[in-house]
Amino acid sequence: MNRINLLSEKLANQIAAGEVVERPASVAKELLENSLDSRADRIEIDIEQGGVKLIRVKDNGVGIVKEDLELALSRHATSKISHLEDLEKIDSLGFRGEALASISSVSRLAMMSKSDEGSEDNGWKVETEGQSINTQVSPIAHSRGTTVEVRDLFFNTPARRKFLKTEKTEFSRIDEIIKRIALSRFDVQFALNHNQRTIHKLIPAITELEQQRRVGLVCGPTFVEKSVYIEFDRAGLRLMGWVSLPTFSRSQADLQYFYVNGRIIRDKLVAHAIRRAYRDVLFHGRHPAYVLYLELDSALVDVNVHPAKTVVRIAQEEKVNQDLRKILKDVLSEQALISHVNLDETKTDSIFGTPLGGITSKSRAMQVNNIDSLQQEFEVGLQDDKNIKTNMPTMRPLSLIENKYIVAMGIEGLYIIDFHAAHERVMYERLKNQAQFSRIGKQELLKPISLELSKSEATGFEQMLPQITDMGFDAEKFGPSSFVIRSVPALLAGSEPERIREAIDDVVESGSMKSAEERHQYMMYTVACHSALRAGDKLTMAQMEFVIREMESISNPYACVHGRPTVMTITPAELDKKFKRSGF
Repeated sequence: MNRINLLSEKLANQIAAGEVVERPASVAKELLENSLDSRADRIEIDIEQGGVKLIRVKDNGVGIVKEDLELALSRHATSKISHLEDLEKIDSLGFRGEALASISSVSRLAMMSKSDEGSEDNGWKVETEGQSINTQVSPIAHSRGTTVEVRDLFFNTPARRKFLKTEKTEFSRIDEIIKRIALSRFDVQFALNHNQRTIHKLIPAITELEQQRRVGLVCGPTFVEKSVYIEFDRAGLRLMGWVSLPTFSRSQADLQYFYVNGRIIRDKLVAHAIRRAYRDVLFHGRHPAYVLYLELDSALVDVNVHPAKTVVRIAQEEKVNQDLRKILKDVLSEQALISHVNLDETKTDSIFGTPLGGITSKSRAMQVNNIDSLQQEFEVGLQDDKNIKTNMPTMRPLSLIENKYIVAMGIEGLYIIDFHAAHERVMYERLKNQAQFSRIGKQELLKPISLELSKSEATGFEQMLPQITDMGFDAEKFGPSSFVIRSVPALLAGSEPERIREAIDDVVESGSMKSAEERHQYMMYTVACHSALRAGDKLTMAQMEFVIREMESISNPYACVHGRPTVMTITPAELDKKFKRSGF
């Protein structure tokens, strides 16, 4: 049996480096955080070969005095805390004192610095090459601040190096780190160069307009155009930032930045809370975009959870998440989310000739046999929502275009309404209201529908039977993989058998979803979509009027359940410009 040995400092540092230094992006993150902690307001980052050959971070911070320069590369050496009590209220980004030691153990590192506290006119330099540092500290010409050069990352740990991705991939991860940090510190100037080519040059952003511009440079101008700025401050909780409108969503959660006291975090509970705020306005599989800043008393935030420092613990986390969800939900419901059609950038045919994008139904447009009967059914549907206030403008229908869009007149000009999307939203709000009070109506089918499913589909469908029943479907197992549907939600009453069958097929698909909440939401979306009027239905003027009035009766009529816009406007000024009119 092997005897217990004390690990060498070099080996201990290399083991520790596995937690701190995963790839070049990890190095860039740690060095940038050190620069920010040094109160720098100008930081320049130079990268070569995706960070494998070189990562250089130069700042104009307070610098490091000669006596501390060598010590800075030692493990558990830091200027940011000195007592155990300091861990209870950390205001800096770094505090462990592990980053520089870990980086130096797996690279060729040089650190140059000059501090105003020193009496010398020159700066000082110290170097290391994957082992104990060179005790020789040499003078060097250097301006106030610190420069750290990391070369040949993982040169002495080839097992780690072979797991790195391509140069393009590794640099893209560094670029993402820069973006995250740039969004956290608007007051700092950032310059990023890769292989001697300038990638970013972000000047300090002090005013609200300048900050918005930086957000646009990082997240794209479309995000800024399709987002709303929020600011909330109450009872020790301050939340501010930009959240996307439902009409701007992503296929993946790649445009989500959430900061707690200036530190970007990845928290499943926070992400879930934000997702729930968007639940009524985003289709399953779509993700909101946001740049949000949460400020709390630092004593309520524990950042000493993981070496990467992207995970934190928040006191009263459940309450904070509830507040977060409520704030965002209220903001989304209060916004007048009517998009403006820019006639200079949009072809007229694209406005009137095709659907407005988003997810389309898998079936072709078809006629509703008796739309008047639907209207009679609707009139009793929103009784509990009579007092709902909406900021929807008053509109009067004028015409119908291609049996897809209602053209209406209002105070701001012409309004174009996608009546399928609008009616889908109305039906969803009705269904949600019924589900809240456990009173979703059912309609028995004259001819039951039989389902022949695969083994896996049958297993999922059978597990969902209680939820399916709550949604208004009466389903009965008829064989190992067979079921019979005897009733459907009342909202689907009067629909063609094909539409009912499509709705049932979509319900079957929801069985593949992991959580009961996701399945329930998807079924709500499905019923609302398949019970709504469809593109191609011929509406009378009275029926167009009715759709508009129904939109006015709900709190959020501006997006369908898929996140597509329901209404757009063309202002008189835009029409004047298009017709080249000036003055009167």
